[in-house]
Amino acid sequence: MLPLAAPSVRLRLPPPPGGGGSIGPDARAPRTFRTALALAAITVVGLALRLWSARGGLWVDEAWSAVMVERARTPLGIFTAINHDNNHHLNSLWMWLVGYGAPPLALRALSIATGTATILVAAAIGAQRSACHALVAAALVAVSPIMVDYGSEARGYMPMLLAFMTMIWLVLRWLDAGAGQRPPRWRLALLATLGLLSQLTMVFGICAIALWVAVALRTRHGEGDTTARTIRLLLPTIVATAAVLGLVLGAAAVSPTGMQVGDYVAFSPAAMGRALFVMVAASIGGLAAPTWSAGVATIAVGFGFVTIVRKRDPAAIFYLAAIVGLPLGLAVLRVGNTGMPRYFLISSLALILLLAGLLADGLGKRGGIRLVSAILLGTIIVASIRDDLSQAALRRGDTGAAIATMAAISPAGADVLVDHLRPIATLRVAAAERGYRLRIAQDCPAPTFLHVDLGDDAPASPAAVRCGIRYRLAVVRRRAILSGVDWALYVRADLPENRGERLR
Repeated sequence: MLPLAAPSVRLRLPPPPGGGGSIGPDARAPRTFRTALALAAITVVGLALRLWSARGGLWVDEAWSAVMVERARTPLGIFTAINHDNNHHLNSLWMWLVGYGAPPLALRALSIATGTATILVAAAIGAQRSACHALVAAALVAVSPIMVDYGSEARGYMPMLLAFMTMIWLVLRWLDAGAGQRPPRWRLALLATLGLLSQLTMVFGICAIALWVAVALRTRHGEGDTTARTIRLLLPTIVATAAVLGLVLGAAAVSPTGMQVGDYVAFSPAAMGRALFVMVAASIGGLAAPTWSAGVATIAVGFGFVTIVRKRDPAAIFYLAAIVGLPLGLAVLRVGNTGMPRYFLISSLALILLLAGLLADGLGKRGGIRLVSAILLGTIIVASIRDDLSQAALRRGDTGAAIATMAAISPAGADVLVDHLRPIATLRVAAAERGYRLRIAQDCPAPTFLHVDLGDDAPASPAAVRCGIRYRLAVVRRRAILSGVDWALYVRADLPENRGERLR
């Protein structure tokens, strides 16, 4: 999914030192070209990181989406028959178009494309202030581990964030232009629709934008007609939001099963706190940082808020609503499943844009502030790329390795025993991709292979027993921090000579 109107990255150049007049065309062109070249290089790096991160078989959430799409059979069925929180509608349509059993890279291509496009939209948002802001924002979005991870898996998060970021760009440009520019009412509504159909957590971002617009208009025009102006701008967006929610919830209401939820975990302050810590760490390359760094990051964010409020930054209210308001609202409402960092992608994006603005401002200063800003920016970029590469090496647990191991031992096909429902989809999809004949069993007699889901970081036993038959460990894979599961594959220890021998 691409932005409705691809944002033009207009790179604003500062006046020359000493105020000696304006920059002429001959002086401006080389600087603009160098900036455009730097942006192109940043985008290529961001694309390369997403492609590298997209290796490996589909993990549980991706695989169940693929299985649901296969069962739905038609595009209409995606909207009427898959009444599940794992159905990200536009991503499901892409999966239907690519086809069941397609290579993981093809199934993840929509997220890769839209995730890469977010780099350019971040640059367009930064370019409302300067070329430096554009490049810093683009660089942080390009390498941020959370943006790379969710920008390279077959889910709806990146199409949603692309729509959301484009809404930010449109609103910021409209607020900067003042009363002379026509409000982007219908473009915002269409972007909201696309974002909600990509992932319903888009509603959090729409709320943040609505609050931002209302406060910005009140500051500019006073209390008189602020409400009327806000409604005129956002009424189509509000109607579109209600329509999409009505479509999704209405289809669930008339279905025999109602709205289904995968793994639902009740609200826990501790779990939400851990998710917020991981979200912040994954936003700025801190996945390998010690736990105490979360306190330092919190203090830094607090100083950042003080800075943008004192500078009367027009986006200050948006940052407050997205970074503070969203987690606070979910905590007050005690919303379940908030122990997952992906629930806070809107907050993560706002945090990255806030940090980009502060660092770019610092780079425009002289002396120590400029040096500190440059060191911080370089540290974040290096740490983020390190996290990107270390997480990509795990391939989200790569269930494809299980199929490859089975195919090496039993090329003609195999039977595998699973302990519960969760790995069935990943094994089915990985086998379909390879064209491998696989039968999945959930009870005795003991088949050739045993697939076991492990707890996070739990050790894999060198041997296991099922149905009275001993199995030996064949392969183990570990999840990445943001996505995937830990698992182990076992093969019968009595192969091939005495397969029927039982334990005594």
